[in-house]
Amino acid sequence: MTYAAALGMTVLEATPDRTRVALTVPGTGLNIHGTAHGGLIFSLADEAFAIISNQHAQAVAVETHLSFFRAAYEGDLLVAVATPERVGRTLATYRVEVRRGEEGEVVALFLGTVSRREQAASAG
Repeated sequence: MTYAAALGMTVLEATPDRTRVALTVPGTGLNIHGTAHGGLIFSLADEAFAIISNQHAQAVAVETHLSFFRAAYEGDLLVAVATPERVGRTLATYRVEVRRGEEGEVVALFLGTVSRREQAASAG
């Protein structure tokens, strides 16, 4: 079982132009204030980032940043929506908005850059 699966994440969409990953905040994902743990929110954003950045290249994160705007609570459906900001030959930067629900308010904003290399062609 992968880390994302263990946390209960579900991939809703996975394309090079937009990737969406969802997670319902579990009771085990709360911090000492009773709100969603920052690590849980980061993990959701990072999963969407990993999926979108590896669509057409082998990608490894070189830098990430997450800003928290609002608290999330147990039972909240969070949806991470990843989109490309700039995709170059060797570097690419993606924006991931973590929203409450499909079209709800932004809970956190993640920006990440990856180092890219072309995927090896399959023999065949």
